Amino acid sequence: MPETTIDIRKASLPEFEDFIFDHDVHGAGSDKAWYNQLDLVIYYDAAHSAQCLIEMFQNARSLPSKHDRAKLEQGCWAMFGSGFEGNLNDLIWKSKIPLETKEELISSMFFMYRNLFASDPLGEACEMWWDSLAYDIHPMGVADPANNPAHKRIQRAMFETLSKILELDSVDCQLAALHGLNHVFHPDTKSVVKNYVDSNPDLSDAAVEYATLCANGLAM
Repeated sequence: MPETTIDIRKASLPEFEDFIFDHDVHGAGSDKAWYNQLDLVIYYDAAHSAQCLIEMFQNARSLPSKHDRAKLEQGCWAMFGSGFEGNLNDLIWKSKIPLETKEELISSMFFMYRNLFASDPLGEACEMWWDSLAYDIHPMGVADPANNPAHKRIQRAMFETLSKILELDSVDCQLAALHGLNHVFHPDTKSVVKNYVDSNPDLSDAAVEYATLCANGLAM
């Protein structure tokens, strides 16, 4: 089978955005989706891809004017999935880029929530984003923040970003943040979630119950 090759090592930001979003649309997880093709070969530079993603996230407000909703949703699944080399999981957990860059990449995801998902959660993309990125921390236990200093810094960056997202005036973003905190499993999660519940006295009993499950890492 001939290979389909894409070279993004020197892609401009608009070219990189097209690489992520500008493809025929198929359902989430479909084996027909561009990022799930077995013959796909991506040539990428991890540091360059991380910087493009940081800039793209920071300017997330502009994405709906460039790509239609279905392509945005599919592109989100591509980024946090595992279908192609150089996705977010690879950059955060496997690449050799500096930890400072990984932390900046994680913190820039806040802008995806404030400037994009708060207006449109794009199906389940808003909620499932952190499920993918932090699942190796909890429940899988592949990442080990307690004993691995690099993993601890990544966990901390995720926790701080999710704590900010939890404060956004968007139910979709709040639920996604709780879901993410459940998987990031940071030692300070319980206090952050308690503050969220205490600060939102109008939460339903079901919402409080879900928040409590997430605070204890029990919402799988």
